[in-house]
Amino acid sequence: MNARSTAEVLRRRSLAVVDQLSYVPVSRLTLNLMLNVLVSQPWLLAGLRPAADRLIAGTSRAVPGVRVKLVSAPVRGEWIWAPEAQDAAAAAGVVLVLHGSGYLICSARTHRGFASYLSEYSGMPTFAIDYRLAPEHPFPAAEDDALAAYRWLLSQGHDPANIVVAGDSAGGHLAVALALRLRSEGQPLPAALALFGPLIDPSYRACIADPRVRSQPLDPRTAKRAVALYVGDHDPQDPRLNLLNADLSNVPPIQIHYGSREVMRADAEAFAAHVIESGGRCDEQMWPGLMHGYWLWPRDGGLTSLQVAGHFLRTAILEANTG
Repeated sequence: MNARSTAEVLRRRSLAVVDQLSYVPVSRLTLNLMLNVLVSQPWLLAGLRPAADRLIAGTSRAVPGVRVKLVSAPVRGEWIWAPEAQDAAAAAGVVLVLHGSGYLICSARTHRGFASYLSEYSGMPTFAIDYRLAPEHPFPAAEDDALAAYRWLLSQGHDPANIVVAGDSAGGHLAVALALRLRSEGQPLPAALALFGPLIDPSYRACIADPRVRSQPLDPRTAKRAVALYVGDHDPQDPRLNLLNADLSNVPPIQIHYGSREVMRADAEAFAAHVIESGGRCDEQMWPGLMHGYWLWPRDGGLTSLQVAGHFLRTAILEANTG
């Protein structure tokens, strides 16, 4: 076994240990105490962002052979071409990637691995953006930046029918918010949205009441406090923030992925039902045993989830161009 294979085996075993430890009550307590301290001290949160970026980026592996191109103006982010997206046929579409982490931390760099898998499995390049973060930049700063990125892709010659959007956690919330903003402004919508463990309701009411959260490593009460830094002085029940209160008619086709141990599972289920009740299309994908964030360190079922999402995004573009 060579050094690279040995390192990958150790990495997979380490992730398996983390999974097991997340079931231990003391681990859950420790994690949430740390998060509560960070949320109560925004200056500390801002100071630790670079270290958090390095840690996540260093452990979330990209697909081997990716090509990366940084963009600094007029929007900030990075293009990713996985090997499967580096031929001429891939130019037909693009995946706009909106990263998560409560609107508080992370970046295109931390989600390079996530974006690279979506590129590999969709056969298209991805463009992951860096949007402004809370609490320095509360709602609707991130939404404004996502809109600017989408408009920039249009200005670069990408047809809306050839653009799909993927987002995880807060990025999933942002993906839906972007589609709703485009619709309200009468602008062309992307061909589809792929959401991973998305934030749906900043008040976390259903999630806090859900008895299944007892087996989750993240306490929804802590998550609520964190997201409140982005909500700021706005009403968390505003339809632009609580997507369960939004008019979801005429939104693009959606595929929503979450694990059985997802802290926001109750909201994901309610959101999928809301889309369908509104006359839309929402393909629900629940992955047994997986918890929030599995897509950043994918293996086994997590890899299958990303494969399914990649196929969905590619198919959505084909359907948009043949329909």
